Amino acid sequence: MLFRCRALVLAFLAAAPTQPASERDAPGHVLAACAVFAPDGTSAAASIYAQRLLLEIAHPSGKELHLELPLRYPEHEQPNTRVRYTCRAYADQKSELVAVGIGRDTLTSHYQLQVAVANLESGAWIGDWEVGPISGIHSPILAGFLNGTSSLAVTGVAARPTPNGEGLQHGKFMTMTFGSTGRLLTPVPETRSYSSDSDIFPTYADSVHNRLWVFHCVAVSARMERQPVCPITSTTLTGDESPAVEFDPTSLGRKRADLWFDATSFVAPTADSIMFAEYGGRGAILWRVNVGVQSADPLVMPSRHFPSIMLHPAMVSAGASAAVQSPDGEVVAVPLPHGVLAFPYLTDDYVYKGTDVAVVRVEPLQLLAVVQHEHRSDPIAFAVDHRQGRVTVLVRRNDGWERTELRPPKVAKSPER
Repeated sequence: MLFRCRALVLAFLAAAPTQPASERDAPGHVLAACAVFAPDGTSAAASIYAQRLLLEIAHPSGKELHLELPLRYPEHEQPNTRVRYTCRAYADQKSELVAVGIGRDTLTSHYQLQVAVANLESGAWIGDWEVGPISGIHSPILAGFLNGTSSLAVTGVAARPTPNGEGLQHGKFMTMTFGSTGRLLTPVPETRSYSSDSDIFPTYADSVHNRLWVFHCVAVSARMERQPVCPITSTTLTGDESPAVEFDPTSLGRKRADLWFDATSFVAPTADSIMFAEYGGRGAILWRVNVGVQSADPLVMPSRHFPSIMLHPAMVSAGASAAVQSPDGEVVAVPLPHGVLAFPYLTDDYVYKGTDVAVVRVEPLQLLAVVQHEHRSDPIAFAVDHRQGRVTVLVRRNDGWERTELRPPKVAKSPER
């Protein structure tokens, strides 16, 4: 087999974790959280409570700002109603704005999205709006700032009216564009048709490079080595639709068992390269795929429990954060949800043991460190920054946000010819 678990010695933590500013008086359970670093090193960390959003902004100069905003879809305690909140944060390329997308999903109502935008320097809210079922998108998600502008993309699978509410229209992906104050810039959502209505494929929006990525992964009733491969296609997210760019895994000449079967925790460091994780019986494997040169490289993630299983992020109660990348695209952070099999190990029962954060260099593909999440607390949220030879990881803990400074080893230069 191509993949083998191996011991990884990480001895380059430059300093112990330092505590940033506290969350002031913020009583109540945190329902969701997310964070982001701007290109100039400013961090913005969002914590979602039952009634409000708390945003903490920290500038490299030491200046700190605290903003609050009421939730448009607050949590109400109702019997037999399970509510799940999600959080996504993005900074624009000019380090002027931060956008937070707060999703609310219940088993009895439509998915709802609130988008809030703040000025990073002044700490003032400049936009606060909602995107509901009327948009035509089944589960709208904030995808970030579009292609170096201050415009924001909200994306998702197209909705189909059904007798019981809004159903999914598989094979059709929609994008709505908003100004930073909430003004709708596309009266009609832009639609991309990528498959038939009977196919359910993972899709990922890369707003920075204006790309829509589709993983054409299917499973059949056959042994593992006889499963179909999982090709990847890409087209533009908005504007003129470009011809699809395809990556064919069969061109690698590898056995089926040595390729990916699923894709999650997606990031796109460049317009031609993407990274994604696969979680399962083989542990966690991070793939770097370059569609320009048609290459794919795997990196096996470490596990720290035995007997151990690597949980899919969707199996964690509050959802592990998706993978994120540094503003320069040179470092990514990937969630590693761990579990152990429950005694007497005769069933598939597991015990969740927390989510670590793997910090990975993109080129060359290299594991730099694993920031361990000792407490089994929800939610899981983190951000990563890279500048001047240092890596900063911002992680959500039980009682707030913590920063860990790393000093990665230097990359050996290629000998001159």
